[in-house]
Amino acid sequence: MPRLSGFITSLGLLLAVTTTVYAEGSGLYVGGIVGASLRTDTLLSSSTLGTQNMEFSPGYTFGGFLGYDFGNNLRLEGEISYRENEIRTGGGRDPQAGTSVMMFNGFYDCFPFNNSFEVYFGGGLGVATTQLETISLGQNLNEDESVFAYQLETGFGWNYNPQVNFSLGYRFFDSADPEFVLSSGSRIKMELENHELILKMRYLFNL
Repeated sequence: MPRLSGFITSLGLLLAVTTTVYAEGSGLYVGGIVGASLRTDTLLSSSTLGTQNMEFSPGYTFGGFLGYDFGNNLRLEGEISYRENEIRTGGGRDPQAGTSVMMFNGFYDCFPFNNSFEVYFGGGLGVATTQLETISLGQNLNEDESVFAYQLETGFGWNYNPQVNFSLGYRFFDSADPEFVLSSGSRIKMELENHELILKMRYLFNL
């Protein structure tokens, strides 16, 4: 929670500054994300337990964002999102792997057809906090780990009206390898990589 509060405060200060400097831009916007998440199978590696393949079922992702459209095809935003995939090879009850993410994104919008349709691309940098529960290593595990993360995204958008935009896009999400400690004290590392198909809606404030 302290990290989340600090992130929201910093985002608010940044948007306040950019709004003052770029008063001629299109303005503030807010939006939401929902989609499907396919997490890449990964090898768990440990000096004491060796390696084990971990497989994931298709999962979901959702989130929200607050940003600023500068009116020159450039947008900057802060995003908070969550993604979760069930572990097919896990043991115990309802094994799952969830990841909470805070990102600072930048996007560039192109209009190859007309002002109603757009192609966008961009990405972001931030922090991912991932959690594992009851994986099948002969021991229980329920632990969080925060690591550096990044994402790349592209897609198509439709301007329903001057204020409302809907988009369909592909997102690649990855991070540094999180490390977890089992109850025995053994440490394991894993990869964290997701391919996502996402729907977005954003609303531009007419201030």
